[in-house]
Amino acid sequence: MMLVAACNKDDDKVTPDPIGDNLPENETWIIYNGNADWSGGVYALKDKKSREINLSGIPFFQVTSSLGGRVHDRQLYKVNSASNSQGILKMKLDAEGKVVEDKFLASLSNAYITNYLVVSETEGYYWDDVRGGLKVQKFNPTTMERTGEIDFSSLSEGLPNESAGQLILAKRDDKLFVDLLLGTKATGNWQVTPPTREVAIAVYDLKVDKIEKVTKFAGTTNLGVFIDHVLWGIDEVTNDLYIASVSDMKEQPFDYSSKILRIKSGETEFDQSFSVDIKNYQFPAEFNRLFVHNNKIYTTIPSRAVSYYGGGQHGVRYRNDVWYWSEIDVATKKAKRLDMFADNFYCTQNPFFHNGEIYFVSNNTTEEFSGVYQYNPETGETKETFRLKESGRVQGFEIITD
Repeated sequence: MMLVAACNKDDDKVTPDPIGDNLPENETWIIYNGNADWSGGVYALKDKKSREINLSGIPFFQVTSSLGGRVHDRQLYKVNSASNSQGILKMKLDAEGKVVEDKFLASLSNAYITNYLVVSETEGYYWDDVRGGLKVQKFNPTTMERTGEIDFSSLSEGLPNESAGQLILAKRDDKLFVDLLLGTKATGNWQVTPPTREVAIAVYDLKVDKIEKVTKFAGTTNLGVFIDHVLWGIDEVTNDLYIASVSDMKEQPFDYSSKILRIKSGETEFDQSFSVDIKNYQFPAEFNRLFVHNNKIYTTIPSRAVSYYGGGQHGVRYRNDVWYWSEIDVATKKAKRLDMFADNFYCTQNPFFHNGEIYFVSNNTTEEFSGVYQYNPETGETKETFRLKESGRVQGFEIITD
């Protein structure tokens, strides 16, 4: 294994700054908190920020499914409505700075399957199986109205389960990159099994409105996991696109394991010379979070073998305190465990870069920690952003800057 543990001084405990110290006045913290049944609230904290936060008495927007969301230009988006109807919900901050509902784009499907991408105020994409599994829908993120579709039906192979953009919707350089999944869903397995053990990305040229190509990578299957659990990222320094495959999470085959793949800047083909393989760090397991910055991959690596299906296969429940945030060097593939409490995977949000630092969510049952860390990739310094006190667990975190 190429996993290098960080220095375990004081058992890796990070001491938070004194309450109220060095809190940025121009930031509004968006916190999704969650209860045992996954319900919770969306909070906006500007004047009430603290290094230790008790959410009691603070106004919030109630949601049935509090699994985090995304921020674009001060607008908030999440999968499904407040009552968990299928679609895309847009929220905003009102005059008092509270999170309130704005508009909702309903899916035609009743299943939990609406993947989406917000690019700008007028450009957005989403996937709705009822409108066609091999079609990507367009929408306007301001009006939250459907504006058209992109048809990938010419790529069909006549298999029972076919989709384009169900799990990966990424835009780079006027090209849309979508996962192409053609196969069969076996009884008892929610994932689709392709006839050939490979993954595929369809590349669509938005300038000329046509499918440019399909690029494939052998030795793994299933790009992405769930609709609100994004497993792709663009390195803003290099402009390289990274995508994680989880393979078959039920069978966890050794010969086509979970991998992180790359499509280099300016290219539309998978880099066949590059992959990061989970079995070089832990196995059976899979990559289930992904963020990339300046040729460093940030993901969680479990300390022991894990299985999503029931947890009994390897004697470890999937949502135990076994997931450690780690930094993997793209060039050497060596992994360094970051100085943070282990996470239990109740929050699926990826890290994000803000004002020179990378922010990570972690929930830990053993240490009773639920909060956010910030990590400086230049200095290697880690500190707590905040922790919740008697307020459930953190299911999502974003920052809006004035």
